[in-house]
Amino acid sequence: MRRACIFLLLLSSLALAQNPPAPRASAKDYQTSKIESQYSIGAKLLSKTQIQNSFATPLAGRYVVVEVGFYPADGKTLDLQRSNFALVASGSDSSVAPATPEEIASILQKRPASSRDVTLYPTANVGYESFPVYTGNGNTKQVGGPVYGAGVGVGIGKTTSPATTDSDRKTMETELSDKELKSGDVSSPVAGYLYFPVTGKEKSYRLEYRGADATSTLLLAEK
Repeated sequence: MRRACIFLLLLSSLALAQNPPAPRASAKDYQTSKIESQYSIGAKLLSKTQIQNSFATPLAGRYVVVEVGFYPADGKTLDLQRSNFALVASGSDSSVAPATPEEIASILQKRPASSRDVTLYPTANVGYESFPVYTGNGNTKQVGGPVYGAGVGVGIGKTTSPATTDSDRKTMETELSDKELKSGDVSSPVAGYLYFPVTGKEKSYRLEYRGADATSTLLLAEK
């Protein structure tokens, strides 16, 4: 009964997974923002609950997730890169660069324990798929969402949680990549998430964006 409840709770939480956030009306609509001559930027620090509700990948407690909106000035095309960003915890001088979806998925991929004891238990077979959708005028956009199923897992030794496979790692990579703030030339507003490998014990941070013409510092605090 307890395992069945855990199974249902897992499906419920994954059903809340979202596509990438759309840019808000302006940078000022975020928790914090900066207006520069070449661009405007806004950011919001996600709480642990918001992370759990927005991602199937288990980021909460392992990574700090920041929602970023980037707005080039009218007529400007800017090169936006993940490497332009860094996060600094309050009271620290050390900055942390965003992790890539590939790095995160590789770290979170679990390996089975070594033991002769084998236990069968119900599992949630959950995936995440992305696919192009036609939006008119010859344009397409990527959308994605979770895919569910059920089955039986094999536990080795005393563990009762399934070890993830290479397929599971790819599933996490796909979700995180779909929702990440995209890199490249930007001429219109864009938004997405950045994932920073910190424990999340701190409650306030500085997000730094180092552009070609300016460095913007945005103060973030969990609310």
